[in-house]
Amino acid sequence: MRAILFDFDGVVIKSMESHYHGWQKALEEYGIDMSPEELYILEGQGVEEVASQLVRKFNIPAEERNNIIQKKRLYYDQVKKDELYPYFLDVIEWARQMELKTALVTGGDRERVVKAMQAYGIDGYFQIIVTSEDVMHTKPSPEPYLTAAQLLGVEAQQCIVIENAPLGIISAKTAEMKCIAITTTLPSSFLKRADVVADNFQEVLEALRKLY
Repeated sequence: MRAILFDFDGVVIKSMESHYHGWQKALEEYGIDMSPEELYILEGQGVEEVASQLVRKFNIPAEERNNIIQKKRLYYDQVKKDELYPYFLDVIEWARQMELKTALVTGGDRERVVKAMQAYGIDGYFQIIVTSEDVMHTKPSPEPYLTAAQLLGVEAQQCIVIENAPLGIISAKTAEMKCIAITTTLPSSFLKRADVVADNFQEVLEALRKLY
């Protein structure tokens, strides 16, 4: 192992609850009551693709997609109370001690992600950031994780991915990388394709030590 690749929302920061609120409030205006699970299984694709899938799923006119995205972002900004997950920094410190490269691989928008990292003082923790704007195909395509490995100068098989979403796990495994899933947003039954499933970052660190 030479690198650890982290998803962002639901892995580094506890933000998916705020994202859900944003989507839920936007969809309420169309008479739709969406469960958290319905959103979390779509995570990783980027806001445009998530909006497209929700429009199709709930039979909303396609021309409303951009309006829904704008409202979602507005509601998210109103309620966001994001925070780092407990013991995440322990994993980062271990990676530094082991001289492992680190990257952030997210379906989020670069501007939002960078601002969040700066707010929590973690913008210097990752050598590489790959967002939805840096690839042609977002998760579940392997492209985001393969792009990160290429930019880090390591082979895909030398990377371990930390994920919380099924589409992210598919992306990592299709890229031929090991994957540790963490049950921050979905129960383990949704994360079975991962090599290891952990309930928190203490368990993630234990798994990393074994895999290393």
